[in-house]
Amino acid sequence: MKFLVLGSINLDMTFSVDHIVKKGETESSTGLTINAGGKGANQAASLAKAGSIVYFAGKLGEDGKWVLDTLSSFGADTTLSIIGKDERTGEAIIQLDKSGENCILLFPGGNRKFEEEEVKEIISHFDEGDYILMQNEINLLPVAFKEAKKKGMKIAFNPSPYEKILMDLPLEDVSLFFVNEVEAKEMSGYGKDAKGEEDFIAMGRILSSKYPDAIVVLTAGKHGAYAFEKAEYAYSPIVDYPVEDTTGAGDTFSGYFLKALTSGSSLKEALDISSIASGLAVSRKGAMGAMPYWSEVMDVYQKSI
Repeated sequence: MKFLVLGSINLDMTFSVDHIVKKGETESSTGLTINAGGKGANQAASLAKAGSIVYFAGKLGEDGKWVLDTLSSFGADTTLSIIGKDERTGEAIIQLDKSGENCILLFPGGNRKFEEEEVKEIISHFDEGDYILMQNEINLLPVAFKEAKKKGMKIAFNPSPYEKILMDLPLEDVSLFFVNEVEAKEMSGYGKDAKGEEDFIAMGRILSSKYPDAIVVLTAGKHGAYAFEKAEYAYSPIVDYPVEDTTGAGDTFSGYFLKALTSGSSLKEALDISSIASGLAVSRKGAMGAMPYWSEVMDVYQKSI
């Protein structure tokens, strides 16, 4: 089985700050780092570090070629990515405060400039039963959904950042959703903010009922993570590591969950493995570089059972 991550690739400019800047405020940063990023590239890195056969297909400029080199060093195949001479790679301006929390401003660059024939060509390299993982940081998602279904691929979808127009996609074709509590609330139509287990389970069950052929994974921050499949659901608490940087934590979780689930793990086992992986990732600074390898996660997991 092969995984295709059709998604975004960014240059992450992370400014270390005392606190997240408010409207009208100017603050000096205590540090600046430039790292490889983008939800698509991050998820491809997670899958690669987990030991999957993964292909990353993004669109970028010459200024971002080093990000592809970084992905390749983790074991991802980047040969399907498109480098445009007149394109700029997407950029993210990240404020990272002293508690490890962040806020992110995105410039899409090449991420939003895919052409229809490029998407079709990328997907043509895959077969029935292969997975395609997508997010909402690229254009032409309707084309990608259509082509993936024609090929018989399984669709994993992370509707982030959430926009109401995403509900016009053929979401009934999705095999696996990755949603956070905000996305789950919007997609389910749940009438109140989630404050605890009862709310998260209710939202997850609504989504599972709405998309009965899909597994719904709901990550709830400090409240842990849930996975729903028809009438069944599983839960895993967070693994409490000291927080250095939350950037890429959800992407780490997504890649590891896909790897674990497709390797025969139960919903509960996949959640536990993914929670360990994302816990290790947030205990280090950065996104891709902070993600652990499969052997490291397994060492911790085996000791926990």
